[in-house]
Amino acid sequence: MNSDPQPPDRPVDLTAGDPLAALQRWVADGQVDEAARARSRRRWLEKVATEEATLGGVLLDLAERGRPVTVRTLVGHRITGPIIAVGADFIAVADARLGDTLMPTTRIATVQPAPGDDLPAGDRRHDVVLAFGGALMKLAAERPEVMVGVGGETLRGELRTASTEVVTLVIADERREP
Repeated sequence: MNSDPQPPDRPVDLTAGDPLAALQRWVADGQVDEAARARSRRRWLEKVATEEATLGGVLLDLAERGRPVTVRTLVGHRITGPIIAVGADFIAVADARLGDTLMPTTRIATVQPAPGDDLPAGDRRHDVVLAFGGALMKLAAERPEVMVGVGGETLRGELRTASTEVVTLVIADERREP
């Protein structure tokens, strides 16, 4: 889109009547036209950004804001808080009720910004390489207390080991010292 000044649609007669008023009308018409072009360009840019949006880009935008979001999982769980990490295939949300919550993006049904927040563009590349399995492996070295939800079942215990396919927990009432 060209942002250079455009010639008037019709000739402006500065010799008849009040030339200053005619000039002011011409300038005002130009400002109206320019404002319309600017709105059109903004809508076009928003459309392009929306068409190029990815889930990873949206999650990064939301994480950078540091504002609470509501994430609903495919099984209906709701996690609310700011996104504190975005991995290649997972996010971490600081939920006041559950604590830091990691979830694979394949299990996310919806992500909703806080009421009144602008919708994220999500139109940028998501080049993060740390995957969910890798994050769990790093976390397992600390042996934290975790809650793991799979389908409708929830388990609590100490995270002992993790791989890309298997997570090992020591359930609280089954704890044995190695």
